[in-house]
Amino acid sequence: MSKILIAILLGALSATLTICAQAAEEDVAAPTSGRTEVISFQPALPKGPSREGSCWTSSIALPRAGAWRCMIGNGIEDPCFSTPEVTNAVICGANPATSDAGFLLKLTKPLPPPDAHTPSTPSPWMVQLAIGQGQVPGPYAMPPPKTYCSRMTGTMAVVDGQPVPFSCWEAHVESQPKLGDTQFGLLDDFKPGKVWTVTEVTFAIDPKPAPNQPPFKLLGKKTIALEKAWE
Repeated sequence: MSKILIAILLGALSATLTICAQAAEEDVAAPTSGRTEVISFQPALPKGPSREGSCWTSSIALPRAGAWRCMIGNGIEDPCFSTPEVTNAVICGANPATSDAGFLLKLTKPLPPPDAHTPSTPSPWMVQLAIGQGQVPGPYAMPPPKTYCSRMTGTMAVVDGQPVPFSCWEAHVESQPKLGDTQFGLLDDFKPGKVWTVTEVTFAIDPKPAPNQPPFKLLGKKTIALEKAWE
C-alpha cells in the first residue's frame, strides 16, 4: 500500500472520529446571565378571598421547612407556605412561573410537626429551562417561549425504567397531551454549580403497548441547563 493511500485513509479516519466526537457533544444552551439563579421562594401575603382547610404533612413537592401538603375538601394543595405574617394560616396556590399570588388557607387544625428528613441532593420544586438567545425566524421575530417544569406529587410517567418526576410546559400554552403526542419532562438528577444541569427526557404514550410493556416510549434524552431554580 502506497504512502499516499495510507495518508488518505488516516486522514479520512481522523475526520470520521472528529465528526463522531462532535456529534457526541451535547449543545447545552447557557442561562442568559451566565449562571443559574437559585431562589428560595416565599410568596407574599395574597389579598384575595381566603379558604379553609388543613395540612397533614410536610410538602412532597418542596421538602423544606415551612412548606406543607394540605387539603381543601377532597382537593390537595402542595406546596403551601407558612408565613410570619399570620400564625393560623398558610399560603397555597402561589406560582412564580405564572405570577399567581395564590390564596390564604385558614387552618381548621394546627400544623403537624415538620418532617425531619433533609434531601441529600438538590431538590427544587420548580425550574425554568435555559433556552438560549435564539429567536423564532420570520418577519416578526419573537424570543422563544419560556419553559417551566414542576415536581409532580402524584402518578408520574416511568420511561425506560426511570421515573420522570418533573412535568414541563411552555408559558401561556394550555393543552392536554393526547395519546401519541410527544411529551417531555425531567429526571431528578440535578447537578448544581454555577450552571445547574439536569436530564430532559422526551417520550410518547403508546396507544397500543405490547403485553406487559410500559405505555411510555422513550424518544430521546439530553442534558439541559437551568435558567432558574425555585427551592
